[in-house]
Amino acid sequence: MPEYKVTVDGETFSVRVGRVTDHTVDVTLNGQQYTVEVEAPHRKPSKTPKLERRRVAKTARGTPERTSPPEVVASAGEGDVTSPLPGKILKLMAARGDTVSEGQTVAIMEAMKMENEIEAPVSGTISEVLVREGENVLENALIMRIGG
Repeated sequence: MPEYKVTVDGETFSVRVGRVTDHTVDVTLNGQQYTVEVEAPHRKPSKTPKLERRRVAKTARGTPERTSPPEVVASAGEGDVTSPLPGKILKLMAARGDTVSEGQTVAIMEAMKMENEIEAPVSGTISEVLVREGENVLENALIMRIGG
């Protein structure tokens, strides 16, 4: 047990800190044992979404079912959401029929061992989702379309 010297209003106390659980701590203060309740500081909720990673089922050959998106666009339209890099779609944050705002995160992808948020280029309603979670996509792959 670590021992600390604590001074309160000029008086010094010997404090030993013992077992720490969720909301209690065993403390010895000048030879007397106490179980002290502690209140954890309130934390702001994280803005980073929690990602649930699933294992991608592989076929008998050991390769994923599909390794590229349905289409790669040479020039994206105004409401087209495209992949900025080749990578893997970890989480779709919007589905067909959802209303999104410009700049809102609509998908999270892993590329070059980093998670990247893909944002809606315009406000509108998702008219089409062209990829699935866990799918590998190429750079400039069309992920979804946003209608007006």
